[in-house]
Amino acid sequence: MKLHKNQSGMMLLEVLISILIFSIGILGVVGLLAASTQNATNAEQRIIAAHLANDMVAQMWLRGTSQPSDANLLKDIAAWKSAVEKSVLPNVAGTVTLAGGVTRVTVIWKAPSKKSTENSNRLETSLAIPIP
Repeated sequence: MKLHKNQSGMMLLEVLISILIFSIGILGVVGLLAASTQNATNAEQRIIAAHLANDMVAQMWLRGTSQPSDANLLKDIAAWKSAVEKSVLPNVAGTVTLAGGVTRVTVIWKAPSKKSTENSNRLETSLAIPIP
């Protein structure tokens, strides 16, 4: 088969265009993989934070009080804060506060990949145990 002079190099151009389209597709897949990995990590951290907060709430229900000033609960809160700090969450802190008869258990953490200007992640659980 003879090629006309005005068609020379067309096959090379088609191959280059197909490589370009394939490369864009691969870059899209890599970006999707990175985003899904980040979302999975965020979900895992939220699950850990929820578990930590629920541990403190369970101690309050077990003691029958949600008053952070209760002597028995103070020991549980100190142990819980220590467990929160030892958890796998990055830059984590836990607080237990009472305001308006409602106790709030808060877990705050911030991934090292976040910029210093970005907000920290926060999980807050509120409860009020009725006094018998």
